Amino acid sequence: MISKATNNILFRVIKYLLELNLWSNTTRHQAEDSCKNNIKLIDFVEQYAAARQVEGRKNYTGRSGSVRSLIKHLKALGAEDTLLVEVDLDFCQQFVTYLRSAQDMHHHLKTPKKLAESTILSKIKIFSAVLNEAVRFRLLEENPMGLLHIIHHTARVQKERAFLSQSEIKKVMKAPCAYPLLKEAFSLSILTGLRKSDIFSLKAADLIKRDGIYYIKKTCVKTQQELIIPLSDEAEACLERSTGCRLAELDREKETPLFSALPSSRLNEKLRTWLKEAGITDKHITFHMRSHNKIFY
Repeated sequence: MISKATNNILFRVIKYLLELNLWSNTTRHQAEDSCKNNIKLIDFVEQYAAARQVEGRKNYTGRSGSVRSLIKHLKALGAEDTLLVEVDLDFCQQFVTYLRSAQDMHHHLKTPKKLAESTILSKIKIFSAVLNEAVRFRLLEENPMGLLHIIHHTARVQKERAFLSQSEIKKVMKAPCAYPLLKEAFSLSILTGLRKSDIFSLKAADLIKRDGIYYIKKTCVKTQQELIIPLSDEAEACLERSTGCRLAELDREKETPLFSALPSSRLNEKLRTWLKEAGITDKHITFHMRSHNKIFY
């Protein structure tokens, strides 16, 4: 059985030959048995993820994390030893069918639940993108995902989003919370529109001051676009309460995220407990919803 390390070397050799335009028909046929026919699907997926890994970021975050999550599901499908060249239309049909009944593998879930339709669609698109890469490297003749019958595709389900009204937001911000740092993080995300991933990765160096006004200037984790957001007095106050000092006193050289002390596990459960105590009981609000409630006073 060929090792994962050898698989990685084979993958890099093929990529190198392609970049040098040396992957001729003769070369390809000569190397086919030793390279192409020995690359495992999950190893190729890992290499695809590694190529999109942002330096300094954890493996299971961002685009690379979304790709790596496929590996868990491929293993659950029983495809741990499946070779890339064995991925055909039947395999793709099996994978899509599996996803429709698969359990969400996020470790923080207290009770198992099935994957959301939007998550299934995302994983299908990512898997198809991985296979497109294999076609580009000439490891597959075509992407079998493109051959799937329409019944095997999953359409995005448009769900009605829950929002907090401005009066509800003010009510929540005034309500006490058993987890003060959670309250500040949620309040800051409402005031700035930052996603959860951007709140959790926010550092002192991301805070800049121009003409007497503080801004958040950082690269968005999800889209990789640069954000420049002016901070209201309320947003500044959130940050000062969270850090225990004035913004001007923050150590800009410190690499630790400002909200690193806030555990991400059971975050939405704690959030809903706080909202319930604030009188918000008729809406299903998660930390993700806050970026759609952006307000300025």
